[in-house]
Amino acid sequence: MFANEFAESDQKILLDFLNQNKTLIISDILKGRGQFAAEWMLVILKIDNKKIDWALKPINFVLNHYGNGDVKITDKGSFKISRITMQRKGGDGGRATVNMLQFKINPCEIITKN
Repeated sequence: MFANEFAESDQKILLDFLNQNKTLIISDILKGRGQFAAEWMLVILKIDNKKIDWALKPINFVLNHYGNGDVKITDKGSFKISRITMQRKGGDGGRATVNMLQFKINPCEIITKN
């Protein structure tokens, strides 16, 4: 099911949960935990095998950039957690992974962000 197919009361419960845990969710997605937690993010923009631009940013900058914003349900039924889209994984031809979530960001945003 898509989020906009849930009952309004269930949508509110999900939105409240995501709002209460937003910082931890975003940190887990972008930084990770433990010994191998990321401290930096490197993004290189290449078009037609030519390097156009790049950015190396501290992970706290990245967390702030992608974490500043509201939690909401999109018109297509996915969740938007600030600048991160959370949606159900699809297109797996019926495999069990269709029950997983995927998180999407636009990494090029930090190239242009000062």
